[in-house]
Order: sequence, then structure tokens, then C-alpha cells
Amino acid sequence: MSPKKIIAFTFARAGSKGIINKNIKPLCGRPLIEYAIESGRTHPLINDVYVSTDGNEIAAIAAQAGAKVINRPEHLAADTASEWHAWQHAVEQLVQNDEMGLDDIFISLPATAPLRDAQDVTNALTQFSVSDADLALGITAADRSPYFNMVVQNDAGLIELVINEHNYVRRQDVPVVWDVTTVFYVSTARFILENTGVLSGKTLGIVVPKERAIDIDTQYDFDIAEFLMNKKVKNENP
Repeated sequence: MSPKKIIAFTFARAGSKGIINKNIKPLCGRPLIEYAIESGRTHPLINDVYVSTDGNEIAAIAAQAGAKVINRPEHLAADTASEWHAWQHAVEQLVQNDEMGLDDIFISLPATAPLRDAQDVTNALTQFSVSDADLALGITAADRSPYFNMVVQNDAGLIELVINEHNYVRRQDVPVVWDVTTVFYVSTARFILENTGVLSGKTLGIVVPKERAIDIDTQYDFDIAEFLMNKKVKNENP
């Protein structure tokens, strides 16, 4: 049996709302999506890198950065479209073209997590490979807990805990909770095609340090990422 291929994907639609043209917005002088492509192209375990997009400018930047481009249909790039369906479309294209086998490894490296490093990708691939999980994703320690200091507000403006049946009084006593990150998602082509979401089967959580787990959704997130990226570059080139 031939060894499994590991294929990286970045899914980048053109119609971002929180930050206009987010996926190609310059972060420390480089289009945001380049960081994701580079993390796939330079990783020794990854065989190929694809970008799925509906945007011509994104496609041109991705190709120049060394990725292969999958043209995403318009209906899979709408605000209401599920990214899982975009995953399925991309995998279907490669399987139909004999560029990917059903048991080959799929890893999504979203553009919105530019602070991931090679060790995060290695951890994702190696821990998934020795597990019996159907999918692995990154998690990081949560700053807030629904058992202790996360609340919901009713129409009168009054608040109560999201989970309030236990009456915890100390943070140390509450169950440990985690934030899901967008640093990576690892699965197989077969699982992507045959299922409906990241929690459809056995999902493995792999811890990512908080300083590398930022997910850019707003300008505030972008500003923090740029600060941390500048700090990282400065530390690597004193």
C-alpha cells in the first residue's frame, strides 16, 4: 500500500464582512493568506497545498505564493454557506481528478490563524495519526467559563450564568473549558465526504498555546495579531 498523502487546504472566500478583503489584507507587509500557504508549503510532512476561493485577487495571490487554486462555486461562498460544504467540494475535486485518495489526510490551515508555527502543524498531524479520532482540531485554554463568569441577558437587562445549576463560588472548582481555535483541522478525505461537520464523529482536541491561537475576525483581532507577529519577527531577528 502506498503511503498516505497529506494535503493542506486554505478556504478563503472574497466576501468577508468584519474586515473587507480580510484574506488578502496586508499583515506586517504580506497578504494574510500567504502565512497559511507558507505553513503548508514549507512543512516537511505536507505533500501539496490548495486554496479554495471565489475571488480572482485571492486566487492570483495564492498562485503566486505557490498554492494550487480550486475555484469555489458562488453558492459555496455566500454568507450563509457552510464551510464544511466548501471542504467537501474541494475534496471531491481532488478525488475525481485522482489527486487525492479517500484515505489521504486532509488538513485545513485557515488564513485567520497566521501565528501558527510548524510545531503546531506537526502536533496536529502526528497526534491525529496515532489516535482513533475521525477529526482533530486545535483548542486553547478559555479565558471565561460558562460555569463561573459567562452570562446571558434577558429582555429586562438582568443576567444569569450560562450554566447555573451547580452554584460554583470559586473558579478553581469549575470544569476546565477550552476555546476551539482555527489553527488547524485534520481529518481524512473519506470522513469529510461522508459526514456533516467537525463534531460528526470522534473529535480530538489538540492544545495550542494561546499566543499562537488568535483567530482574526475583527479589526481588533487583526491589530493584536499584527502586534504579536511583529514581536515574533523581532525575537527571531534580534
